[in-house]
Amino acid sequence: MALLNSVMSFFSAVAPTIVAPSKPWHLLILNVFSFIADYGWRVVVFTVLLKIVLSPLDFFQRYKMRKNQIITERLKPTMEKLQKQYGNDKQAFSRAQMELNRKEGYSYFSSCIPMIVTLVVFITLWQSMYTIASYMTFKQYVALYDGYTAAETVVVDSHGEEARDTLAKEVGQDVVVRLYYDGITEEWLNGELKEKYDLSDDFAEKFIEELNKDHSFDYKKPQQAKFLWIENIWAPDVPWNDQAILDYKKFYDSIKNRKYNTEAVSGLTDAQLAILIADGSDPTMYNKVMGKLLSSENTHRKVNGYLVLPILVLLLSVASQFISSLQQKRAGQTNEKGGFATSMKVMMFMMPALMLFFSLQYASIFTLYMAVNSATSLLLNVLFTGIIKLSERRRTKRHYGIATGSTRTGITSYNDSPIIHYVKGANPNAGAKPVKETPPTPAEKKEKSKTGKKSAGAVKRSGRPDPNELMNIDMRDGGKKK
Repeated sequence: MALLNSVMSFFSAVAPTIVAPSKPWHLLILNVFSFIADYGWRVVVFTVLLKIVLSPLDFFQRYKMRKNQIITERLKPTMEKLQKQYGNDKQAFSRAQMELNRKEGYSYFSSCIPMIVTLVVFITLWQSMYTIASYMTFKQYVALYDGYTAAETVVVDSHGEEARDTLAKEVGQDVVVRLYYDGITEEWLNGELKEKYDLSDDFAEKFIEELNKDHSFDYKKPQQAKFLWIENIWAPDVPWNDQAILDYKKFYDSIKNRKYNTEAVSGLTDAQLAILIADGSDPTMYNKVMGKLLSSENTHRKVNGYLVLPILVLLLSVASQFISSLQQKRAGQTNEKGGFATSMKVMMFMMPALMLFFSLQYASIFTLYMAVNSATSLLLNVLFTGIIKLSERRRTKRHYGIATGSTRTGITSYNDSPIIHYVKGANPNAGAKPVKETPPTPAEKKEKSKTGKKSAGAVKRSGRPDPNELMNIDMRDGGKKK
């Protein structure tokens, strides 16, 4: 018995420190963005910035899809002829279609590269956030364990060993409840807690001294990982299974999945792990520390969430799949009668279902990432589509010269404009029989040189025919016929 008490005293005095995960995603979320204390908002900011960093790939994908769409629209009459030519021979038609698309610069795989990168990021982030959730769940429990054992030590020192399972247990569990929801303050220790259990005047001083020996957390801040309506961000956003405060089995399974119950991963010795969490079959210590948090006396609600994030992820995933399939269809990347079209229809149902499964099974921190990522992707999709279309309009205007309704001097509206359409390289005599040109006389050359020297020079530099000559109109004289 004395040996057991000395072991307990050792663990009470020395707070165990868990080794944090150290892979790139872990370091970014836990260290680089540590200036944001709330982990929920930390994930929101991290996700938005990550999406902005990867946005050039998204823009490249939209650009390639739009380019493919233009090629498809241009080749549509030819494709219709090929369909009639090959009839029911789908393989021959597919080969001919691919050959024609290749010659026209159609890209089948360039737009898939960003999708592959996105998938890699998704899988690695899922694994990393799963590890972070396990680490933070264990770290949270260790902080509560520190608070409990510090209170227990001070009470046992003042009232004797017989108080360990009575008064010390009650005081320790009250400390845990306060530490979890509000954080510990000297005012609370010297006020409410002291009066409730008639503790000694120096209890607060000794308790804080005990915590300060080797604690690895800020006891003045609540240990609860709350985000908006979610009570525990390290658990799913669901209204069942009491996920807000985990019972021993759920807690042990959550840390076991990432091997935080082992010395190699947690950094704790087997002896420390045996005291803290046992082997998954003995909940004695866990229930001793978490007793009042788990009991029906806890006035705080145990419902962790209301399925807000899972439903949001489902809706955003359906919208994303629908828009993506629509864009691919317009870009000609799907054959309405082919097997790929069937696969796309299946994916429209499978991907949202998969996202919903992840949302219901894994920590809310990952569900939050999926929701913010999908929302940001939709916004960037609209933005990039607008930029690409605006760029096409400007390029078309630059390519084709003066649009209908020019605002040159003397022309202020569409109806007043004598210019109908001016196309680069346009020939107003296209299709007419060639006429032998008569060389101009010296007098005509001199007159032309005087009246149109500046305009002719500009036209020569631009390499375009003069629209005044094309329309047989002198724009310099208010649009009158020559």
